[in-house]
Amino acid sequence: MKPAENSLRSKLSKAEKFLNGLSDYEKTTGYSYTAAYFNLKRMKHLLALLKNPHLKIPSIHVTGTKGKGSTSNYIARILTSSGLKTGLYTSPHILTFRERIRINNKMITWRELDILTDKLIPAVEKLSKKTKYGTPTFFEVYTAMGFLYFFEKKVDVMVLEVGMGGRLDATNVITPLVSVITPVSLDHVKELGNTLAKIAGEKAGIIKTGVPVVSAPQASEVLRVLQSRAKESKAIFKVEGRDFTHKVTALKQNGMIFDVNGLKMSFTAVKTGMPGSHQALNASVAIAAVELAAPRLGLSRALLTKVVPKAINKVLLTGRVQVLSKNPFIIADAAHNAASAKVLLASLKIFKYNRLIMVLGMSANKDCRGFLRVFEKNTDLAVYVRSSNYRSAEPKELNRVSNIKKGLVFESVPEGIAYALKTAKKGDLVCISGSFYVLHDAFKYLRIKS
Repeated sequence: MKPAENSLRSKLSKAEKFLNGLSDYEKTTGYSYTAAYFNLKRMKHLLALLKNPHLKIPSIHVTGTKGKGSTSNYIARILTSSGLKTGLYTSPHILTFRERIRINNKMITWRELDILTDKLIPAVEKLSKKTKYGTPTFFEVYTAMGFLYFFEKKVDVMVLEVGMGGRLDATNVITPLVSVITPVSLDHVKELGNTLAKIAGEKAGIIKTGVPVVSAPQASEVLRVLQSRAKESKAIFKVEGRDFTHKVTALKQNGMIFDVNGLKMSFTAVKTGMPGSHQALNASVAIAAVELAAPRLGLSRALLTKVVPKAINKVLLTGRVQVLSKNPFIIADAAHNAASAKVLLASLKIFKYNRLIMVLGMSANKDCRGFLRVFEKNTDLAVYVRSSNYRSAEPKELNRVSNIKKGLVFESVPEGIAYALKTAKKGDLVCISGSFYVLHDAFKYLRIKS
């Protein structure tokens, strides 16, 4: 592994220039979670100008606080392995926003993005100049690109991960075959609410009339909100732990083995190369979602029995307890709130190490104190860094609010990683975490490809 400061691409594509010029709430502050910024009417109007490609493809919709990216990928891989041409839309990305749009796990190309840009620019200009809705955001335009791309490529089904919340999210313009809700915890509290019940209300916004809902286990206040919304919507509600279950039988550094008792199907000794017991839960939820969607997609139980174990075993995601190097031992994970930090810490226990060195950087709008508190008793050295993202928290502030005994401050991710690797001794583990933006900078520096 040879660190490098410079990006491998120097020339921006037409798509990058266009998209970078749009308002992007993922990179800015000062916006409010209202229809002024998150406007489904604007999104629907934009899609109407594109002849509503999103309404012409069956879909599965996934929201939640943690695990929704992994769950979406498990669902998509099962569908692809079943012979369906499957579109997958996820966010955020780590190295390139090409990661967000995939068909059968293959990223969209720069050329294809440029072609889509030529088709989107007239619609965006018309929406901006001739309607009351104003210019759509980066996420709205990119979501529209995903819908149009999937339609033009004639996918059989698309799996859509919500960007934030659910109720006002740009993806929430579909009527899916199944709505999926992964574990809900406190995150984006400024935008979604400062209680689990309020956040659950936003997540429940993807529940549609008569559309089955699959949920991971939830806190009691979250479960009440979701069940109530499903009942109002006359939607079947299935929850892990009651209607289907899983059991981890072996944990390893390179994955795990687990059993699943699904809604109507059972699988034993399922293997995944994704470390951490939480991935068994994500896979279990994904399997239940596919079970419910299967009749509408023409998938038989016999076919799923054959393909599900193999499909689950193929899923490997960037930035999820990802081993970047074994000499020295470096792990990267995109955990960014207290709940995901607990999952990360539990996953790290699988690995044998002497000292734990955490390279940590966060976005300023996150619960930094709550996130850092999780690592207090287990971290030997915290290296606080500033990502290149505009919203990055001050490293000095992270050090101030943290109770980790030993902490050092660096003004960039490469500087922090360089120090961590220099000070790490044989048998130590370096873990890089805190945000997708930190991983972006880390992967560029360490020359890790997405």
